[in-house]
Amino acid sequence: MTTRMQKALCDELTKQPSMYRCEMADFLHCNFGIRISERSIGRTLQSIGWTRKTIRRIAQQRDDDLRDHYLHRISQYQSYQLVFVDESGCDRRAGYRRWGWSPKGSSPVETTKFGRGKRWHILPAYTQDGIVLRRVYQGSTDSDLFEDFIAQLLHHCGRYPEPKSVLVMDNASWHHSEKIVQMCREAGVVLEFLSPYSPDFNPIEECFGVLKRFIKKKWCENEDFITREFKIFLEWCIDVVGDNTDVSEGHFHHTGISITQPPE
Repeated sequence: MTTRMQKALCDELTKQPSMYRCEMADFLHCNFGIRISERSIGRTLQSIGWTRKTIRRIAQQRDDDLRDHYLHRISQYQSYQLVFVDESGCDRRAGYRRWGWSPKGSSPVETTKFGRGKRWHILPAYTQDGIVLRRVYQGSTDSDLFEDFIAQLLHHCGRYPEPKSVLVMDNASWHHSEKIVQMCREAGVVLEFLSPYSPDFNPIEECFGVLKRFIKKKWCENEDFITREFKIFLEWCIDVVGDNTDVSEGHFHHTGISITQPPE
């Protein structure tokens, strides 16, 4: 495969990273009139450092101008002023592990009781110091539940520009209630909303990832207790994961937020 063909293929994979190797062969044949074997394509990609990975999907509806506007707004605040709030779902399938060991040529098999059980929701408030408040509950999130959580959270917040005085949420419908706006105004807390379809700007998303890995790690040794007290197990996992300032600061940094400390 020539250097020109390699560049064309890499450009195409940048636009369509999910292509199969047979589709890459068709692309090269269509554009260069040469039929390259799938094995040769695989060796070439490996030699130039391209590997197959899980795709990170981005919503087509995402608006770059709105994202830039959000970044401009959020840059006026100090990191210690920011409090991010979001929800995540969880059930008993959270303990399932995708990978296992077995002899070559056979698939790993694990016996487990099927059924996800009742679904729980996790609602934390996340700062650069970790989780400052959390709630675990069954059922869906609605305005009444969320407003009650925000009312409780505001007792942990300062008046702007004090620490924990800027509340950041996504654009879920129940986040936009007039009651929340009024409560934040009375508490002296600034209310900001993420740009649409931009979970990568919310450090709490990485926290959820760490939490789910921790749940999988602790599942086997606590399975009997989980069967009886799943909610208590979830609350314990959240408290452990949410009590690590170094990790929290790393999550903030990964979303482009520079870490600053409040004045003495």
